[in-house]
Amino acid sequence: MTSMFKEDPVFKTNPETVGSLIRSIHDGSLALPNFQRSFVWEPKRTVELIKSIILRYPAGTLLTWEQSSSHRFDSRPFEEAPENTGVEPRRLVLDGQQRLTSLYHALTGKGEYQFFIKVWPFINESDYTLRPLEEVELETAIVAYDTRSRLRFDPLDEEWQLENGTFPLASFHELRKSFKALSRAVVEDRERQDALEETLHQLREGYLQPLESYPFPVVDLPESTSLLAVCNIFETLNKTAKPLGAFELLTAKFYPSGARLREWWERAQEEYPLLVEFDVDPYNLLQSISLQARGSAQRADILGKLTSDELKQFWEGSVIAAADVLDILKRECGVISPQWLPYGMLLVPMGAIWAELRALRPQPQAEARARLLQYYWCSVFTENFDQGANSQVGADYKLLKGWVTGQDAQAPEAVANFDLTDADLLSARANRKALYRGVMSLLVKGGAKDFRSAQAVSNVRPSEAKLEAVQVFPKLWLQRGSNEPSADLILNRVMVDGDTRRAIRGRPIHEYVETQDEAARKRLLETLESHLVNVEDGYGFRSADYADFLQERLSLVLEAVEGVTGQAVVLDSEVGEP
Repeated sequence: MTSMFKEDPVFKTNPETVGSLIRSIHDGSLALPNFQRSFVWEPKRTVELIKSIILRYPAGTLLTWEQSSSHRFDSRPFEEAPENTGVEPRRLVLDGQQRLTSLYHALTGKGEYQFFIKVWPFINESDYTLRPLEEVELETAIVAYDTRSRLRFDPLDEEWQLENGTFPLASFHELRKSFKALSRAVVEDRERQDALEETLHQLREGYLQPLESYPFPVVDLPESTSLLAVCNIFETLNKTAKPLGAFELLTAKFYPSGARLREWWERAQEEYPLLVEFDVDPYNLLQSISLQARGSAQRADILGKLTSDELKQFWEGSVIAAADVLDILKRECGVISPQWLPYGMLLVPMGAIWAELRALRPQPQAEARARLLQYYWCSVFTENFDQGANSQVGADYKLLKGWVTGQDAQAPEAVANFDLTDADLLSARANRKALYRGVMSLLVKGGAKDFRSAQAVSNVRPSEAKLEAVQVFPKLWLQRGSNEPSADLILNRVMVDGDTRRAIRGRPIHEYVETQDEAARKRLLETLESHLVNVEDGYGFRSADYADFLQERLSLVLEAVEGVTGQAVVLDSEVGEP
């Protein structure tokens, strides 16, 4: 039986010389997809790369993608490479842009910096013989000058080059002439002139030749490679670079058909500042569009099945829906800043049904909004998006649309199978991010006050609030007792501003309160009460009884949770009862 790995490889790997790559960049047959970032390398990184090439050290693999007339992405030339060459790119560089751009600049004299080679570090001046390469200090032999700025000398002046034995790498193919002039300029004896010239030629043909002949391993993806495979391969080979996401790929894929995703997204950010404030991933909009068009938010469907016409049809509505949903979460659900948004992924199904909700008459629309927010809170407190979020979105969408609009009685999973227990919330730590953020935003929704101004937190501008969650009973204080529950519990947290946190200085908040005068103490207690802390005398907070404090706050928080979810929290005492 023939092994599957011997047939139809996903990619092929071929070595390609620096010289060949530079020529391909220059004639336009090798280009960049338009989603790639700009060139950002500093000159010292280019010098390090040149050193590696001269020393014949590994300098990494390049990743390219073949193009064809039937499969062409929006592309652009490398920076400083000629435009409008009349040649359509045959390959696009997915990984290696910085290295190739730096080499193109260094070896063609393009860009802000010119790179030079000093010959004397390579030569024994006593007898004009070539030093072993391992003895050459390449750090001093390769230099870069910003020839566009004011220098005390002109490194492009030929006389200066001869006086300093320093020549531009961009003149690599003309070095024979320069080396002959150098040997005549520094040595009078003809025999020694010839010896120096021969050594300089050995330098070029031996040590510097890799600048032309060094072979980069090039992983070349065939034009038939699917977008999903391109994403996966890129992420595997390029862990530390800018991620190559579906949005970037589809931006390039659909550009020729008039779907200007990048321009649309930039305009959306200008028109709807909440998208910027909450750092919305444009990929979430593609997922919402895919749900509306195809009922799936899976990456394979977005990359392989979503069409340009579908993007054009649903884009604007999906942008508006995302902004509207964020507005509701901020105004009505206590999500006053991105740090308190439990799941950004919830924007996808909620946004996907927004158009149907908005089309309803006023009374049904109000009922639908209430159900949509019930779904939101149930998803948060069941932590339904912690795993398999893409699949969960698709499953929820199938039920959510009919349930929210009242056309179907079957509720989404988080509502139908709401399973939060009092014991689970009591023991939940702050590292359960969705639950933690859900509780904190629920406090804000319920009217939690700012400790400094005593205004409702929701009315304080985020730039002024800068809220932090601090422990009511800090860890060090709890360590005095024995068998105390963890200090890192969600129920042991309240949100305070930075000034209040510094004033508390790590003390239990009840001790801090007692140090204040009567008016300030009253204000602080009212503020704590708004954070669902029982501040009455004889109860856990005022009595410094941590266990009682937790149970009392649990009762208040559970009541608030049941209010927004419309569900009864399962009491631990009832678990397992028939």
